[in-house]
Amino acid sequence: MSAEPNKSLTARVERAVAALLERDGRLTYLSLLAELGVLTPGDVEAWRAGHVPCLEKVIRTNLTKLTRIQTAARRIARVRGLDRQVQRAPRGRRYSKTGNPFVEEEYGATYRQKRSPAEAARGDRSVPQVS
Repeated sequence: MSAEPNKSLTARVERAVAALLERDGRLTYLSLLAELGVLTPGDVEAWRAGHVPCLEKVIRTNLTKLTRIQTAARRIARVRGLDRQVQRAPRGRRYSKTGNPFVEEEYGATYRQKRSPAEAARGDRSVPQVS
């Protein structure tokens, strides 16, 4: 199998991450999947309302591609030096079919630009530009 599909997917993830950081100042896995078109806001709402047992049931791609998206997002966040925080799934909900703690943590990860101590002291929430 050629590495070309992975390059294409990684490039799409990089563009989506840049757009999300510019627009929202943060990157969540759910927002990334929505930006890539594999998850709709309606699907997220159905999951939050408890109409589907796990988020993976409504994602419109296979688990192999999801893993590649997740790996690319983690790598990009590390290269950009983003801070990572984890938010658990809403009570009674799961992100993944298996409920594996590592997978659940990855789905719940939020990445933000690091702020300097001066910005934190001022309460400045603007996103610094990455060159």
